[in-house]
Amino acid sequence: MNHLTTAQEEQLKNIGTYLQHCREEQEKSIEEIALKTFISLRSLKALEAGRCEDLPEPVFVQGFIRRYAETLNLDSTRLLQSFATEVVSQPSDSPDAKPNMAQETPVSRSRQPFLLYIGIGGIVAIGGLVYLLTQVFKPQPSIPAQDSGTIEQQLNPNQPAVTSTPAPTLSDPNFPVQVTVELKGESWVRVSVDGKTEFEGILTEDDSQKSWDAKNELTIRTGNAGAVWVSLNQTTAKPLGEMGEVKDVTFTPTQDW
Repeated sequence: MNHLTTAQEEQLKNIGTYLQHCREEQEKSIEEIALKTFISLRSLKALEAGRCEDLPEPVFVQGFIRRYAETLNLDSTRLLQSFATEVVSQPSDSPDAKPNMAQETPVSRSRQPFLLYIGIGGIVAIGGLVYLLTQVFKPQPSIPAQDSGTIEQQLNPNQPAVTSTPAPTLSDPNFPVQVTVELKGESWVRVSVDGKTEFEGILTEDDSQKSWDAKNELTIRTGNAGAVWVSLNQTTAKPLGEMGEVKDVTFTPTQDW
């Protein structure tokens, strides 16, 4: 399924051609790039060939471009600025709607071609903005109340002990689906709790563990499933899938993990 607009398709073809050119100039195989970036070989070939129908949503493609460029020691920031996650289409009758990219060629093999920097003004780094917003508004863990009976017994040791109701465990019956996420690498992650998106952004192994509770179901979508380790209801954590794999997993109260 093609998730890209016409403008994004044109940008992606230019970027893919450039990355392939630089890779061949550095005498590196596409298999070597796949091992270093943890991007599947199928996705790398689609990126270089500009086959948009074989690629995921634009925010995933941005991550592919950045990792590919950094592996080749290229300026990933400038490349990402030439690929917009949101594009305003130009009128079809405008003479500038589709610039003639065939006339743009690199001045030399060591300089980046001009065709990558023609462009689209006012590009916003959506992925980074979403990540910052979710960090500001992420839910804070609740602090369990102290056992007042225990405190009173300590203050009055001669008074008979009062039997109190045991403190609740971490498993909340109101939220039978409790998921904890830990990163072993870097990945774009989106978490939906009971149909509502609670988190969307890029996580790395430097981030602390994150937990979410759900009443009915909790869905995790990731662009690098092998880097995302998940524990369901305090079970042993394990990866959602393979490195470089785009995957959706839904957890329910009756599901084993």
